[in-house]
Amino acid sequence: MPDYPLPANHLGVEHLAVLDFVCLSTTLSLPAPTQVPVTLEADNRTGGWRIRSMFGTLGWLNAQEAADFPDLDRLRAAGMTASTTAEVNLDEVAVNLGLAPWHIARNDQPDNTVLLAGGVPAAVDTSMTSDVQQSQIEALGTASVFVEFHHIGDDIVITVDDAVFGLLGPAADYELLVQLLAQTPLAARAYIAQGLVAVDLPADPQQLFVASVPKLNSDTDATVFPASLPTTGELADELLSFDPTEYLEPPHATKNKSQRFFQTPKFDNQPATEAFEALFRKEETDTDTGEENN
Repeated sequence: MPDYPLPANHLGVEHLAVLDFVCLSTTLSLPAPTQVPVTLEADNRTGGWRIRSMFGTLGWLNAQEAADFPDLDRLRAAGMTASTTAEVNLDEVAVNLGLAPWHIARNDQPDNTVLLAGGVPAAVDTSMTSDVQQSQIEALGTASVFVEFHHIGDDIVITVDDAVFGLLGPAADYELLVQLLAQTPLAARAYIAQGLVAVDLPADPQQLFVASVPKLNSDTDATVFPASLPTTGELADELLSFDPTEYLEPPHATKNKSQRFFQTPKFDNQPATEAFEALFRKEETDTDTGEENN
């Protein structure tokens, strides 16, 4: 049965689903607390999901709990399992499911691409393309899509399927990305909320890539972007369990070029190499430059 890896880091947004039904014979045999990789296997008897680890079944996500994550039904329809992690503490199991609208992308990972790991969000300037209108982005509500990177001229451009989606930024600010693109096509997850877009870039210099995501094939005839903006009552932002403005800001085209990131990447506790740090533009204000000159 194909395995569909859920995003390991939804731009820092986590949602741990605590299971009501736990298999104590397994959980009590594990060190507490501990985190283990798990798969979610469809349980047709209960209408929910069986949470299985390498040590055995940890518990079940029943139909009522699973109703909070409707996109998981797309995996059930495609005959797939979902992989993620779970935190086990004696008789309590919490499955890391992240933000429900960001679980599963609206499209498939582009063919023959290598998928970048995530953890650091970078703003996407969607104002430079006529392929996708702002109203179409807003009509998506809260959603995720797979994007592909392209080094075109002096810029890094991202596309969704065959449409130009936006501009990530000058290629000079993403030297490692340029080097990788010279070797292989690259894809990443992008997250959308209230018309704002962030592409998820690697946070760990020792893990630039993650496993590729299999095709769902269930939505092959569906277009990613709605044709027009729905009425206010139809927007899907009621699914949000957080304020997106805490994570998403206007794209860098409306700000100082040094302020592209929603949050500054921190390398203090990581053995970051010069090449990896070059992937990110360090923020230097005019004030800081003035202080150095003094």
